[in-house]
Amino acid sequence: MPGLMEVFILKERVNDNRDDSIFMMLFEKAFILISLLVVMLIGVALKFPAWGVGALVGASLGPIVYGHYYFIYIRPAKKQQNIDVSKKQGKNKRK
Repeated sequence: MPGLMEVFILKERVNDNRDDSIFMMLFEKAFILISLLVVMLIGVALKFPAWGVGALVGASLGPIVYGHYYFIYIRPAKKQQNIDVSKKQGKNKRK
């Protein structure tokens, strides 16, 4: 699992290739908040006490944020690395 600094570096790399980074950041934050709202509504619908809803939202905060960062920043960088590695391996096989 990448550390926080690695995620920020990947975020900078991905955003350098995009022109719409401001909108992407806004949508990213909005989707994270909507996901947490859905988790909170599930806790309320299951009639958890207030501390139970808070614990549910708190426990799901990390996985939701990491999942969003993974799909938006980490996965594209990993795909790019795999493409670069396969290109290098293809060149070495031709020699």
